[in-house]
Amino acid sequence: MSTDLNIDIHNTTFYDVDVSSALSHPIPTKPVAAREEAMCLLELQKQLDADISRHMTVLTSNDIDMHTLLVDAQGFPLANKDLMAIRTARQRINILRNDSKAVRERVSKLLELAINGDEVSVTPANSSAARRAAEFKAFARVNSVAENSPAKTAGLQAGDEILSFGSVTANEPNGLGALAAPGVVVDGSRIQLLVKRDGAAENVALTLVPRADWGGRGLLGCHLLPL
Repeated sequence: MSTDLNIDIHNTTFYDVDVSSALSHPIPTKPVAAREEAMCLLELQKQLDADISRHMTVLTSNDIDMHTLLVDAQGFPLANKDLMAIRTARQRINILRNDSKAVRERVSKLLELAINGDEVSVTPANSSAARRAAEFKAFARVNSVAENSPAKTAGLQAGDEILSFGSVTANEPNGLGALAAPGVVVDGSRIQLLVKRDGAAENVALTLVPRADWGGRGLLGCHLLPL
């Protein structure tokens, strides 16, 4: 996988590198490029998490957490503690956590672009995109929608025919199977849907936000059948 991040994520001293260099360039405009960068940043995220964990072991080995006072009741430095190592570890953890948050936020934006193509903003149901029936062919039908699920919250209904699911349309060679590809359905990353609904004068545009914590199976809470 190609990347222009110029960061060796396998370098054991990586945590000393300022990750702003990986976050300072503009968001890619093409879904494929966005997905590639997101995958690279996810690897970067793993290294950040590993570095945070490694620094946390310094604290746990001293029976200390991020908030433990380093002085006793009389105000003297705690005895039998490696105070310099503890302070260094705490500083590194705070920096790495901030870096981790920034990386996660960028990954979320990248995956949204990768999933939805160029349509990152919410498309209202009465927009011109929702009226372009001739440009779309249904490739899946909603068989059922679970109560309190992300699909239910989005307004998806049993019987709806899926015209587009993010960047996936009937032109996708893998059909409905394309939804299982990495980066297509991601927890917390919104997906723009265009559906054909019986009784509706126009196609309906919906925004679906997959969630792992909704209380049921899967991220969507609906059952789709291929057409």
